[in-house]
Amino acid sequence: MYFYLIIAAALVIDIATKTAIRMQLELGETTEIPGIGFRLIHLVNTGSTGNLFHGWGRALAVLVLALAAAAIYARRRGKLGGTFVQACAALIIGGALGNAVDRLIYNQVTDFLYFSEMATMNFADIWVFAGVSLLIVQQIVRTFRGQGR
Repeated sequence: MYFYLIIAAALVIDIATKTAIRMQLELGETTEIPGIGFRLIHLVNTGSTGNLFHGWGRALAVLVLALAAAAIYARRRGKLGGTFVQACAALIIGGALGNAVDRLIYNQVTDFLYFSEMATMNFADIWVFAGVSLLIVQQIVRTFRGQGR
């Protein structure tokens, strides 16, 4: 059950924050979060990371939906072993679905978490990054412990 709860939570947080940004900031407008000095900027991306595949938003959404369905099917068939791997997969799926929703509705993705000129993201991106990063760290740890075979 936690698998689907993680997906749902990731999706709700992503959609809610993107909606808030679209409602509160004009495209290109910047603001700071008081007290921590973190910048938010309302940007859109019509492709994927780094605007790769520019203009292919809906096609990317269809691809992501197919991959998410395949991952959920694999889990149901017992191919995603262990709680940790399933939690990571749920983060990846939730994030991927969050951006797919944007692509299907708007043919672009709303980004707003400003880290640098080269890195403005949304929570969906964070979920995918976290899920993949944790899987990589797990594999590195297993390899160093001699369990990576």
